Amino acid sequence: MIRQAARTDDLHLPPGAAARQRAHTPGSPAWWQARYAERARRRPRQGGLTLERITAAALEIVDRDGTDALTMRNLGDQLQVRHTSLYRHVASREELLLETVDHVLGEIRLPAADGDWRTTVEHGAREFRRVLAAHPAIVPLLTAGQLLGPNALRAREHALGRLLDQGLRPRTAVHVYLTVTHFVIGAAALDAGGAARVQANAELLNSLDSDEEFEFGLRTLIHGLDLL
Repeated sequence: MIRQAARTDDLHLPPGAAARQRAHTPGSPAWWQARYAERARRRPRQGGLTLERITAAALEIVDRDGTDALTMRNLGDQLQVRHTSLYRHVASREELLLETVDHVLGEIRLPAADGDWRTTVEHGAREFRRVLAAHPAIVPLLTAGQLLGPNALRAREHALGRLLDQGLRPRTAVHVYLTVTHFVIGAAALDAGGAARVQANAELLNSLDSDEEFEFGLRTLIHGLDLL
């Protein structure tokens, strides 16, 4: 069995310190687990700030001015509160961005339970792309941490559940889900950043729009998965 090598920076830490350090890394599974526990303990204050209000306001800033404009002070101004009050809900800007990404994933409309697995995958992929296209500045943040927030898990469990209900083996269902998810994120990243076009055949390449490219890629991908 191949064992994972220790990280170089972990070798200089006291015993157990490396694991504790990773547990506090925003976006890690341990960090999300701690966030869930914290939410379960917290009692909302009537008329006070909520994480939902905070992430909604953060998304407004990001959509309007980009991620660089999202600071705790700017967010406090947007919400008309002292920025120090935000730290009760998020410990840092990095945590705020992760929570904002999950807020965006909450906009995904889960497809109805009809049709075969191919229809489910197509509808899910198009809906995911629709949400990402509405918030292009969020797309680069999708790889900042593992997508383990409540909205991400809601979408993931729904998709996998539908694939399993439609007869796919568990391992195949996971492969299909991850492959299509990664395809959508990659397509959205190219749309958000603008895909470079080489000089050769530039006219032909530039004649295609992103919707046409996406649909062709999605159909080709599903056809290939259907052969598994």
